[in-house]
Amino acid sequence: MIDIAILLKAYRMMSQVKVMAETYEANRTVCKYVHSTSRGHEAIQLATAFQLQSHDFVSPYYRDESIIMGIGFSPYEQMLQLLAKGNDIFTGGREYYSHPNYKGDEKPTMIHQSSATGMQAIPTTGVAQGVQYLENHLSGRLKKGVNGELPIVVCSLGDASITEGEVSEAFQFAVLKQLPIIYLVQDNNWGISVTSDEARSMNAFEFAAGFKGMNRIQVDGSDFEASFSVMKDVCDFVRRERKPYLVHAQVPLLGHHTSGVRREFYRSDEDWANHSDHDPNPKLRKKLIERNVSEDEIIQIEKEAADLVATDFAKAVASPEPDPLTIEDHVFAPTPVVEEKGERSPIGKEKVVMVDAALFAVREIMEKHPEAVLYGQDVGKRLGGVFREAATLGEKFGEHRVFNTAIQEAYVVGSTVGMSAVGLKPIVEVQFADYIYPGFNQLVTEVSKSCYLSCGKFPVSMILRVPIGAYGGGGPYHSGSVETTVLSIKGIKVAYPSNAADMKGLMKAAFYDPNPVVMLEHKGLYWSKVPGTEDAKTPEPSKDYILPFGKANIVVNASADSIDNGESCVVITYGMGVYWAKAAAKKFNLQVEVVDLRTLFPLDEELIYERVKVHGKCLVLTEEQQNNSFAEALAGRISKNCFQFLDAPVEVLGALNTPAVPMNIGLEKVMLPDADKVATLLKELITN
Repeated sequence: MIDIAILLKAYRMMSQVKVMAETYEANRTVCKYVHSTSRGHEAIQLATAFQLQSHDFVSPYYRDESIIMGIGFSPYEQMLQLLAKGNDIFTGGREYYSHPNYKGDEKPTMIHQSSATGMQAIPTTGVAQGVQYLENHLSGRLKKGVNGELPIVVCSLGDASITEGEVSEAFQFAVLKQLPIIYLVQDNNWGISVTSDEARSMNAFEFAAGFKGMNRIQVDGSDFEASFSVMKDVCDFVRRERKPYLVHAQVPLLGHHTSGVRREFYRSDEDWANHSDHDPNPKLRKKLIERNVSEDEIIQIEKEAADLVATDFAKAVASPEPDPLTIEDHVFAPTPVVEEKGERSPIGKEKVVMVDAALFAVREIMEKHPEAVLYGQDVGKRLGGVFREAATLGEKFGEHRVFNTAIQEAYVVGSTVGMSAVGLKPIVEVQFADYIYPGFNQLVTEVSKSCYLSCGKFPVSMILRVPIGAYGGGGPYHSGSVETTVLSIKGIKVAYPSNAADMKGLMKAAFYDPNPVVMLEHKGLYWSKVPGTEDAKTPEPSKDYILPFGKANIVVNASADSIDNGESCVVITYGMGVYWAKAAAKKFNLQVEVVDLRTLFPLDEELIYERVKVHGKCLVLTEEQQNNSFAEALAGRISKNCFQFLDAPVEVLGALNTPAVPMNIGLEKVMLPDADKVATLLKELITN
């Protein structure tokens, strides 16, 4: 029998949640931001929260205010987020209600929560992946309970989210690696206006049977005692056995889907009555009476709840709005890498190809930092990457640090959120730029926004390596350029090295940067196999060489005479464009300067504008299809900032605007820029 004190605590919080929902409904003009409440879900949520310890991890979803309350946050603290106030302890007024995050010693850790349904499954499974790694290999860095208890991870989901493919990716990884995670699935039979019968052929409990190694159980989530007993058993099991579990809790939905999508829009009176019959509040109230708690004591609890909520609501309403000057705070965490250090070209060093420079950089990182791990498709010791970019790393560091994943780009990308949150430093990759799109949802929704929406508590320190670009008949799904698409995401940094030294220096900078970095690595430059790319080989820089982001490099200089005579031009480019531009420049008499951007965000606008103003003529060169590209956007910014110094419109040259790179080598050549095409355009610019 559950201690009466626990039942009273639960009823006190249930009463608060009930009054909170009523208060929000009665003050709709004040509670103007879209929100959901946990009415109907309180029992299973509180039962879960009461099992959690301060060294645990939990990811609530947007209806989980009772979990948040149950682990120790007050109505006032939650209301600040409801009203998007400046003192909102979670996100500073940037996020919806019940989208918490917390990093501290007194309560379970909560990574940033997004609104994208089911998307929390992958980052939270990444937390469990990180916990397992620390437990097995860096136990001294693992936060444990006062009596040495190991942490568990709880991921809360609505049943409708189980149909998301990314949830399946999370389940697959959890059972494959046997991670210490509990998936709490709250099933209220609705997915906004879609019923369970319309949307899915099975519930989460039935679905989980298909994942070998997933323990599972069902419970009446409206019954607090039953929920508490089940969650205690499940949490104790996972804390002890370190295996995944799915809890399917049937619950009523006693509020609106959200304040903006109201129940009367789509629910019948009969449906509403059926759900109301399972209200956990009167159920628990009845059990208290059966346990000899007096009516007067219960009424007093209810009165205290009403008084507390009224006081907290008034206080939250009166609290200040966010300071507009903070709007750009926490887009990125500060990086310690601000200047170039180490030897770039040590005397006597042999030249290395770009792919080896990256390999050596990662090897040196992993030798120095046991928290660094590398994973992705085929990067393990059997192959070492389809481009051999991870060759020997698996053998040197072991399968626990360098390992293969399934074909799960979303998991590979999104798991870095959780891995980073527990103090690991993941380096991951997708095999080709064309394959970044399955992981794009996680990159946009979770990775890029985490620092900003957690007010700096959870920047995602990760490197995403992306082999990119076309050469030699790679075809339409292995040759794409994606920089414009990637650069449309705010909150990530993007590097695009064109030679071995830059590759190594930028890889080191990316690792020490606490923010997410996408490394675009042109596979045509990896081994300098493409004619004219020999300069991509450089002497290997020293171990301590590091190159900060946002520092472009002049790789070809024009003569002072040609500049003074107004007969020069500057080419702004990156990647393979550097070599097209360098080859084209040889056809002119020291009239062409070539600037290699090296990083696309942050961008060295200071050097770009300075050089354009010196020359008065500019070509922006890219391998991407030209229309609506990053290159065209950059040309527009150059035109605006250098307008009075320009002697001609800023030119842009990119690939033809076909939907893909053709397989046929001849067609590929027609599509892409090359040195001859660059030279033709430069001639027009310089002579006109």
